[in-house]
Amino acid sequence: MIDIDIPVGWIWFLRWVLFLGPLIALLILASHKRQDHRALVATLFAFLYGAGTIFIIHQFAIYSGWWRYGGEVLMLMGLPADIWLGGAILFGPVLYLAFPKTAQLYFVLPIIIGIHGTVFLSLEPLVYAGRWWFPGTIAVFLFAHVPAIYLARWTAEDILLPLRAALLAVGFGCVAFFVLPSVILVAMGGSWGLATLSPLSLLLGLPGLIVCFIIGLTAVQMFVVHGEGTPIPLDNTKRLVLTGIYAYISNPMQLCSALTWIIIGAIIGSFWVTSAALMAWIFVLGMVRWHHRHDLLVRFPEGWPEYRENVPEWIPRWKPWIPKPSNIYYNPNIASHQYIIDLLRKRGAESLKYNEHNNESLQFREPNETRAFNGLAALAKGLNHLNFFWCLVGATILITVLPIGYIKDLKRHLFKEQRV
Repeated sequence: MIDIDIPVGWIWFLRWVLFLGPLIALLILASHKRQDHRALVATLFAFLYGAGTIFIIHQFAIYSGWWRYGGEVLMLMGLPADIWLGGAILFGPVLYLAFPKTAQLYFVLPIIIGIHGTVFLSLEPLVYAGRWWFPGTIAVFLFAHVPAIYLARWTAEDILLPLRAALLAVGFGCVAFFVLPSVILVAMGGSWGLATLSPLSLLLGLPGLIVCFIIGLTAVQMFVVHGEGTPIPLDNTKRLVLTGIYAYISNPMQLCSALTWIIIGAIIGSFWVTSAALMAWIFVLGMVRWHHRHDLLVRFPEGWPEYRENVPEWIPRWKPWIPKPSNIYYNPNIASHQYIIDLLRKRGAESLKYNEHNNESLQFREPNETRAFNGLAALAKGLNHLNFFWCLVGATILITVLPIGYIKDLKRHLFKEQRV
């Protein structure tokens, strides 16, 4: 590696270049795409993903001693805010807009080896490299930068919806449940204090966080599977989603966010983080209801008003609201099928018709849907017809089972892009 003697003044000037340079480049490149709505949405999604994941990986890097930053101005938990945001802009929106069709391998490797490999050791006192700085740099590219560029490309081309929705969920989770609490803690003079947390607070809080994440993830999954879109209005659904968690509550993602902030605040003992739940409530009162009136009501004038009258915003129904019955197909000669059907009947599944067939796999079909769910996925969809508790059990199964099929699509597209 090369260690160049760069004047200290130039190094501190580099901080502003690393922020203003990508920002100016983004404005210029985006101006040429101002008529391409999907391209602009793609750049926003890439930035959101990068902002969250870069922050978390850098915190891990600082904690692990891969590197640390010097200076005291515009710092957030040891990370310069300008470098953080500049990196999120450059390694995502800018690289996508500048090279929309280029395989990531062709410009990521030169950046890692050519730039980081030659000047990283020369950036003191801006950056002090630790023993594992080079593997750490590769980790940042693999988990933050490269996925951000892929997210932008997939969004612009409107392909691989499940995978880009998963990346959006990861990015939102990082921003909402780590970056935002970090900003609040620093602003109010607090800290995460993870090393001093009591085992009791973790024991009581972690199960609640798991339930919250299940609620949020299944909401995203239902939008993908049944709505053919993402939870973000800029890339919204093509169909009204009434099934899954949405048969019990109309704003599951806002509920997930509010409860998660409350639980995180309780675990670390921060009233200010807990009070962030007010933002979710205000968001629902303002933006979400405005979106309902001016988007959902316009796009779904027949289904939305009835749904809105029957499904609450904040407190889930115990029993689902399912206006049209679904069908479950089972083989009475298979013991496991008969056990599942007996369970659903005994517990009073709502709006569910039972049909015998000769296939070896359990099958589930919903009205006005072309997709059939088989095996464990069919069981999960059937559990959704029982009550809110069993809905969460079924959601956990679907979150685990359905992504397996998406991995094949990811491999196919990745190999295809590398050949371009």
